[in-house]
Amino acid sequence: MTTPTAEFQSLAAALTGQYQLQREVGRGGMGIVYVANDPRLDRLVAIKTLPPHLANDAVVRDRFLREARTAAALSHPNIVPVYRADEIAGVVFFVMGYVDGESLSSRIQRGGPISPRELLPFLRDVADALGYAHTRGVIHRDVKAENILIDGATHRAMVTDFGIARVAATAPMTATGTVLGTVSYMSPEQVSGDQVDGRSDIYSLGVLAFYALSGHFPFESNTPSAVLVAHVTTAPPALRDVAPHIPESVCEIVDRCLLKDPAQRFEYAEELEEALIATEQEVASSTAPEILSSTEAHSVWERAAYLQEMTGLDVKPPELPKRTPGDRNNRPPATLTSGYQMADVRDAAKAVGIKDKYVDRALAERRAQDTPASGVAASGTMKKNAFLGDVTTIAYESIIDGEMRDRDFDLMIDIIRRTLGEAGNVSAVGRSLSWTATGARKVQVSVLVRDGRTAIHVIEKLKDLAGGLFGGIMGGGGGGSIGPMLGVGIGALHSPFAAVGLVLGMFGVSYTTARTIYTRLVRKRRETLEQLTTLLAEQARKSLAPLPLPGSRESRRLTR
Repeated sequence: MTTPTAEFQSLAAALTGQYQLQREVGRGGMGIVYVANDPRLDRLVAIKTLPPHLANDAVVRDRFLREARTAAALSHPNIVPVYRADEIAGVVFFVMGYVDGESLSSRIQRGGPISPRELLPFLRDVADALGYAHTRGVIHRDVKAENILIDGATHRAMVTDFGIARVAATAPMTATGTVLGTVSYMSPEQVSGDQVDGRSDIYSLGVLAFYALSGHFPFESNTPSAVLVAHVTTAPPALRDVAPHIPESVCEIVDRCLLKDPAQRFEYAEELEEALIATEQEVASSTAPEILSSTEAHSVWERAAYLQEMTGLDVKPPELPKRTPGDRNNRPPATLTSGYQMADVRDAAKAVGIKDKYVDRALAERRAQDTPASGVAASGTMKKNAFLGDVTTIAYESIIDGEMRDRDFDLMIDIIRRTLGEAGNVSAVGRSLSWTATGARKVQVSVLVRDGRTAIHVIEKLKDLAGGLFGGIMGGGGGGSIGPMLGVGIGALHSPFAAVGLVLGMFGVSYTTARTIYTRLVRKRRETLEQLTTLLAEQARKSLAPLPLPGSRESRRLTR
């Protein structure tokens, strides 16, 4: 049993007779959140309290209570209600509704980017909540994935922590870390210290949408200050460039939210909400719900049960759910043509004790198998040199949706060696692989696995090859040298003009010869490296496949 922290004990003592503190559910720079029981109303509540190092600051403490009481005046189905804000025995806290679900941040970290079909209703809920708050003069100032909670029962998005960013702004320098988690979402006017209005929240919501749909923030850096500067000075990438699969109408909404000038964004959250509703209807009409056949459903359940069994908890896959047209979710009955909707698959798994995260993992593996391998693209660094007649760097890359198993790196190394016929040095750090040729060729191969993707980069530097080839043929250092021929030719000539003509002619012949040989070599190496990148992408694709279930025919075949 976990020993209660000092903060837990202090709060529990202060609330004796009013709330029964149960457990800690979240902790951040600006507060600690606990679940408690309200015995008078027989309901669960969430209680947020300031950490001691902030509660001791009178300015921060007063603003915390003031902002909590302001938020308490908001009553909206998509805003987590605040029931009370108080201070007892030096402990500052506020009591709010308990949302039995997860934050949007946890959902993204658990399952990766969210599809437009699933995300748009959440964004609409948030826009509706912000619009309601804005008309009452309340700006959130800290819209981010961590502050959007998804109710497990109603599946609606609920906004929490109104005004906490204003509290963070008054925190002492010792609490600098409290804002580091929000720099990715801050609007340009927030960074610049200008006056903010509802359009600042719209910018932050655009950042949230960009992150949820693509898995990346518009601006990313290891240095928070660099992200803050980028918000003010750098144009964000177009969402379509980062996530080409997102519908154009969705990208246009997100891109407009991220415009630097507030006047160019949506003027009001209600206007944004209307755009989201129209786009949601468009996406819904063009995207059919994912349906699994009975065989596919059984496969997902078996894989999820196996994944959970690996943790030590043995469960049996469920039977096919039996439904009628009048069930509680109004879903149609199962037929040979309709199959089973995702909600049915999850409900059946949950009924026998299989957790959602294992079902999500099994589904992700299945989708990875159904996704065609990503193509191989030439890098923008492959620019032709006018004098040499071809490029001085060959670079190919392939991005695979899904993370390959790093234990299959040995297979990638074998492919590299067989394709290139070269020895090389291998370096594997974490979930990244690097291979560098040790011979005459300057080839580097890297495989990086993170953020739900496998990135393969193959590069060869050709400057040494070009220098040796052109120098050898044109510079007088080898069998192709024109030096001896020039000496004989010039000695036999009486006219200096004829000598110059002969020199220029021979120079042209040697240059043309070197250029022709170089372009042929580059073409051949380009073909080899493109083939290598393709083979590595195919292997990465295979490595996304789940391991066979124990006792299956495939498992028995592999263990023979």
